[in-house]
Amino acid sequence: MCGEAEVQGSKNAALPMLAASLLATEGQTVLHRVPPVKDVLVAMEVLRRLGAKVDYDIRAETAVIDACDIEEFRLPEELTSRFRASLLFIGPLLGRFRRAWISEVGGCTIGSRPTDYHYRGFARLGARVEGVAGGGIDVVADELNGASMYCDLPSHTGVENLVMASCLARGESVIENAASDPEIVDFVALLRKMGARVEGAGTRRVQIAGVEGLVGAEHTVMYDRLDAGLLMMAGAITGGDIALKGVVRDHLHVFEAKLQQMGVEVAAAGECVRVKGPQTLSPINVVTTFYPGFPTDLQPGIMALACIAGGDSYIRETVFEDRLGHVKNLRAFGARVSPEKDRLVIVHGPAQLRGAQVKAMDIRAGAACVLAGLAAEGRTGIHNLYQLDRGHAHIERRLRGLGAELERL
Repeated sequence: MCGEAEVQGSKNAALPMLAASLLATEGQTVLHRVPPVKDVLVAMEVLRRLGAKVDYDIRAETAVIDACDIEEFRLPEELTSRFRASLLFIGPLLGRFRRAWISEVGGCTIGSRPTDYHYRGFARLGARVEGVAGGGIDVVADELNGASMYCDLPSHTGVENLVMASCLARGESVIENAASDPEIVDFVALLRKMGARVEGAGTRRVQIAGVEGLVGAEHTVMYDRLDAGLLMMAGAITGGDIALKGVVRDHLHVFEAKLQQMGVEVAAAGECVRVKGPQTLSPINVVTTFYPGFPTDLQPGIMALACIAGGDSYIRETVFEDRLGHVKNLRAFGARVSPEKDRLVIVHGPAQLRGAQVKAMDIRAGAACVLAGLAAEGRTGIHNLYQLDRGHAHIERRLRGLGAELERL
């Protein structure tokens, strides 16, 4: 592979920003570099169903949201069941209307993803969290008051939700053991433009001082570090020499270090980052953990690289207990992967990968299938592309621009 491609805007930053637009009772929220991935498009439809005016220019990737006149606090079940980030609408609805109702949430099936710390945080702020007959949760508050909150796990959606609920609460709030992901820093940058008083984003302790109201603001979404990781691995697994615009290396320190350990050259090249794969990849040891550690979302992809590396690689998943479903797919390509034990797998390389017919079980497992297909001999078919489309926009067009042979049927 060779050529140049651009990283898309961050899905995981755009989603909480779209939810935050509900907090503005004056003006419009204008977001640039909003990627047209499925989860984002569904989130915009949620906003419309709540009564917001949403104008999305898909070519310019700019969204304009006017939520000043909304009155609805019930989230549409048929949409929230399609993506996990629907949880992010609870915080702003609770903050603005003192009530939010949600039924089922969807998303990737990768293991236990508890939501109780969202609801415990809302309760600390003064809300009542009640089950609804037939399923669903009703979150109601007479008033919201600043509180001290703690996340059992540093979840970025949990922190974003609690920050949005706290922005319009009376007094000061603190979130301990907060996630420190770059997407949270970018999300908070928008909130501050809207008039929120939030400090500590990017650290384990976030402080929020409640304000009377927020207004619309304009912001450009950061580049997607996970999309960047996929493109970087595409160059690496094919022994390619590619240039990528939009790779923020400060967001990918550990991931880049692991690629370099595998023999991949990563270097600045003007406005781009150049990625050059070696003739033979070296084996790797990876342990996933919360940011700034190795991202769990890039674990399936680097496992695909390990399949053709010259030796045994050890990969341990510590974040999600079921994020190893892609192993079955990689074996279909001919990879030699030992049975998982205590969330540790050993990948025995190098394997000669052969084209296969596989199904993308979730976004990142789908990305691993794409990478294996790029390195495999023969024709590969990847089904259930909806999952891949939830996280990566125009992926076949961008990979074709780098020299890959693929088409969507």
